[in-house]
Amino acid sequence: MIHRHYQKGPVLNVAGLNEMIVLIDRTESELTEVALNTWRAGLVGPPHSHDQKEQIFYVTSGKGVVKASAQAFDVGPGHLIYLPVGVEHQTVADKKEALHYLLFNVFSNAEKEGHGSYAEHIEKVKQIRRQQADSGRSRVKNAERSAVSDKPVKHIADIKKGVVFDFGSNSTRLLLDRSETDRFEMVVVTWPKGNRGAMVAHKEKEQTFFVLSGSGIVIVGEEQATVRPGDIVFVPRNTPHTTEAVREDLSYLCLNTHCVEPVDASFEQMYNRIAPGRIDRWKKGDDSVGD
Repeated sequence: MIHRHYQKGPVLNVAGLNEMIVLIDRTESELTEVALNTWRAGLVGPPHSHDQKEQIFYVTSGKGVVKASAQAFDVGPGHLIYLPVGVEHQTVADKKEALHYLLFNVFSNAEKEGHGSYAEHIEKVKQIRRQQADSGRSRVKNAERSAVSDKPVKHIADIKKGVVFDFGSNSTRLLLDRSETDRFEMVVVTWPKGNRGAMVAHKEKEQTFFVLSGSGIVIVGEEQATVRPGDIVFVPRNTPHTTEAVREDLSYLCLNTHCVEPVDASFEQMYNRIAPGRIDRWKKGDDSVGD
């Protein structure tokens, strides 16, 4: 179990352009990496792309523009952007205030770009990013190049909208379905006050929670942590876990990274397969571990 606050961690400087606080390093997971990315006010970031990872930006504060696939998206707090593999993109911070967003990297394979840690990756690419920023072009020497994914870029301005799935103890709002990405899905999970879920373990995916509101307890294996807004929790694959909202409702953003090919083609198919059993175990107070 990893439990950290999103504003605390090792800081990486990317050639004087932006700073990243490392929250979950690639050394700590199978295919997931998370950082808080900060672009100072007025900064025009480098246009670039990634050949071995999808990215999701979740804006925590500030304003700016994210350019991707010949589109420009105005972003602010609570906005979410999905960038498929190979899509050229660029971040431009507002002239008056810095832009901060959680950066979720989902790797295409276990090589993780061939770099042993996030710090090693930044060290390898920071001069390339500097050249890209100075020239305004992504095509510079040694820059990543790959075929563009057939998945579309997505901009979600309101994460309170989306199809809601009832798991009895909690509800899950679908933001990005596995059918819309290569290796993940993104949801918002809400636990009503007083509810504790059935114990579950996932064979296909590792999970990352980012607490949006409320408080509660997350139990992972033999560990447990009290969580509040701004906390990050990482749940490894195949690890029994559950959540309890003790004194108030609890809501968190949840990234499901599929480390192996999922059985179901969509979140809805997965829900239809596992929800009846999970709801039944919750109602009975059954402590056994299930899907």
